[in-house]
Amino acid sequence: MIPWGAVIGAGASLLGSKMQSKAQDKANAANMASFNQYKPYVDANLKGSQGALDGVLSTGAYQGDTLAAPNQFQTGTANTMGNFGTNMMNSGNAMMGNTAGFGNNANSLYGQYQGMANAAQQDRLSNAMDYASANSGSLVDAAMRDDRRNLQENTLTGIDMAAMGSGNMNSSRAGIAEAVANRAYDDRRADVATNIQNSLIDRSLNQQAQQFRDQGSALQGAGQANQSIQSAYGVGLDTLGQGANFGMNAGNALQGFDQAQLNDQRQRFEDQRDFELEQRKGYQAGILGRAPDTSNKFQANMNNPYAAALGGGMAGFGFQQEYFPQAQQGTGSFFRGRTVNPHTR
Repeated sequence: MIPWGAVIGAGASLLGSKMQSKAQDKANAANMASFNQYKPYVDANLKGSQGALDGVLSTGAYQGDTLAAPNQFQTGTANTMGNFGTNMMNSGNAMMGNTAGFGNNANSLYGQYQGMANAAQQDRLSNAMDYASANSGSLVDAAMRDDRRNLQENTLTGIDMAAMGSGNMNSSRAGIAEAVANRAYDDRRADVATNIQNSLIDRSLNQQAQQFRDQGSALQGAGQANQSIQSAYGVGLDTLGQGANFGMNAGNALQGFDQAQLNDQRQRFEDQRDFELEQRKGYQAGILGRAPDTSNKFQANMNNPYAAALGGGMAGFGFQQEYFPQAQQGTGSFFRGRTVNPHTR
């Protein structure tokens, strides 16, 4: 007995599976056509990029100088400025030390000014009159010296001689004449004393006024001198500050040179340390990360002709057993009411 159902089922399934497999392969080829078109060029570029990366890594980071160090003019100028700054600070400090007493001077001048202000309130006329009274006596005596001699040596003597000549020394006329002479002398002395005292009063007032003016001028001059001292103190302070600026600027310049060298050393260290890492990161991002992308999707061809043939044969054999069981008896096959010899074609 020939299982014609299994043969037919297996053959049909095998043929259908092969046709479906070919169709799937054609579909996959069409989907991947654009990618496959660029694939040789991408492979070539990846290979060249890998070689370039290897060359860069073998060469390494730049080994030459990367810092322009300060020249002798720069360092020399900075050192000179620093020395000048120190000298200026010392000079300024000395100036300040020599002129630091302007505050005490000003306080003293103010005290003297207050004394002048108090003195200006005094009664200068009374002082002048006291001065005249105390000093006029000797001046009056000196001014009346000739008058006194004339009175004593001439006038009174003449009166006495006239009285003696008349023989009447104690006469009233002689006494009256002597009294008149003394009164005239006293009047003259009083007038002279008044003039001398007035002169002394004027002199005292003028002298007091002149002393006040002189004292005021002296205080004003001292105040101006103290202003000069204060200005000199300010100059010293400015000089000290300028010296400090000179020194700090010079120090900052030299520190900047040293810092630039340290920064260069650190940068060179980091360049050497991170060179390979950065190159590989760049290679990953610039080359591998930019590989062409495609939306084409490859579908796996899961068709198995042999499995399909086996399944079809089993299905055909089962169909034959269910619907044509009589064909399994005898030596022939029954098909549509006819007996067919399986060995004939």
